Amino acid sequence: MLSSLLFPVCAQILLDQNNIQSKYISSQGLSGRVIPAGTFPTKVLALEYLYGLQCSLPNLPPRPYAIKKVDLIRIAYDSKYLITQNEIIVYLSGNKRLTVFTIMAFDKAYKLCGYEGHIRNFGLTFDPSTDVERQLIIGLICTAAQTFCNGILQQYSSVDDCTQYLMTKVPYGSYDRGDQGTVACRAIHAYFVPLLPSVHCPHVGPTGGGACTDKTIDFYYNQPNFLGCACEQE
Repeated sequence: MLSSLLFPVCAQILLDQNNIQSKYISSQGLSGRVIPAGTFPTKVLALEYLYGLQCSLPNLPPRPYAIKKVDLIRIAYDSKYLITQNEIIVYLSGNKRLTVFTIMAFDKAYKLCGYEGHIRNFGLTFDPSTDVERQLIIGLICTAAQTFCNGILQQYSSVDDCTQYLMTKVPYGSYDRGDQGTVACRAIHAYFVPLLPSVHCPHVGPTGGGACTDKTIDFYYNQPNFLGCACEQE
């Protein structure tokens, strides 16, 4: 399963080349969340954020960091359901690494149907430290918005309009709160705009499209059980 996070398999899964998703993903569907990146109640979103956040896709802008290696540090198995608890270290280009704690649920065919994850030190690893870096990221968001969000999907009148709005109306924030009403949240979603504009253009726009909006603590407790799809062991 972990090897599927590496290129080119991650790209093949996202694009479902040769129906490869059926090898890894349950026919029941897929949902999950990764704190602090976001909550993904649909298969499309759950696939994108599991496989696409650091996976370069053909003919699309490259990711700033690519996964080079994934190490499984430890794994524990649930005694009643097909559920695993995992501690994973993801090694990225640019000499960066992340520790990810995940709980994964599998159906009776041992295919992934749900997940709960937490990224340790997401902000400490990726937050820009200077105004110049923050301005560059805003530029990337606005370029993506103006290039791919056209017609009814248009979010800003121009790159300058977008830049001005994000610099003056939206707090930059931190990747440690990557699903809130911040520029950091929009930076995460900007990488998916070219892949699926109809879904992600609103996320980088002024309203945040429900994804990049401020959420209360109750939001996190009022989500469905993403592990409820796990098959009970016989």
